[in-house]
Amino acid sequence: MSESVNAVGWAARDPSGVLSPFKFSRPAAARHVHFKVLYCGICHSDLHSIKNEWGNAQYPIIPGHEIVGVVTSVGPSVTKFSPGDKVGVGKLILVGAPEKPLELPAFPLIMGRKTVAGSIIGGIKETQEMIDFAAKHNIVADVEIIPIDYVNTAMERLAKADVKYRFVIDVGNTLKAE
Repeated sequence: MSESVNAVGWAARDPSGVLSPFKFSRPAAARHVHFKVLYCGICHSDLHSIKNEWGNAQYPIIPGHEIVGVVTSVGPSVTKFSPGDKVGVGKLILVGAPEKPLELPAFPLIMGRKTVAGSIIGGIKETQEMIDFAAKHNIVADVEIIPIDYVNTAMERLAKADVKYRFVIDVGNTLKAE
């Protein structure tokens, strides 16, 4: 693996939230898994982030935390994944049902990639079992698949609650490595 990997995404550069192509590089490390993004779901938190509605955006910002793709390379310390494996990324969870209000600084947790967890439905193992079950029985989500150049319109529609299902960007077929 090289010392850095060049990439392209669509970024907002200010609180207008307008997204446009953005080239950047990421460091490579022995424990990193690099993959080609094929699809990315659009979440309302993406809209809040690009418009700095939570007051903590650092521009440029590339939204998207619900991602699936194919592994292209792995660092020498990686043992669980190999090139060609299908992978998914999607962890931004804030759920709770305490008796009294739970006071946590959400954004330092999120931006610091910290985890506070609790579940009545299980963890990674149970989630994988659910994914396997859905795949075995062909259970799929209802989504509206869009090309990357429609993303700003999709964000406007999301802000107006004008989407029946979830928007999913077809990154693999529509993002150009410009």
